[in-house]
Amino acid sequence: MALADKYQAVVDAANQNGVSDVNVQEQDSVLYISGVAPSEDAKQAVWNAYSAIDPDMRGGDLVLTIEVSGSGETYYSIQAGDNLTHIARDHGVSLDALYEANKSSIRNPDRIFVGQKLVIPSA
Repeated sequence: MALADKYQAVVDAANQNGVSDVNVQEQDSVLYISGVAPSEDAKQAVWNAYSAIDPDMRGGDLVLTIEVSGSGETYYSIQAGDNLTHIARDHGVSLDALYEANKSSIRNPDRIFVGQKLVIPSA
């Protein structure tokens, strides 16, 4: 079973709950799903869909990053040619701070992908 098929219910929950900027991408046997929820309840609905598939959240084959709009955090969508060093420099934060703020969604700092959303920590 393909990862996109396995986690289709999570994508469906995101779409049904008004999550915007839904991005689904598979890389190195891991499915990355990101988006911006209109509320905490919408975000929780997406996480509930995930926990129905993997109750112990031990699969290790999904990185789910759902932010809530208006949460006061700054986000950056990775563009072609970006790397963490340049993103950190361009936003006036240290590489370590950028990585720490995003370590739940970045397994390997050398492997980020276009469309992935990063939290930009306060300087």
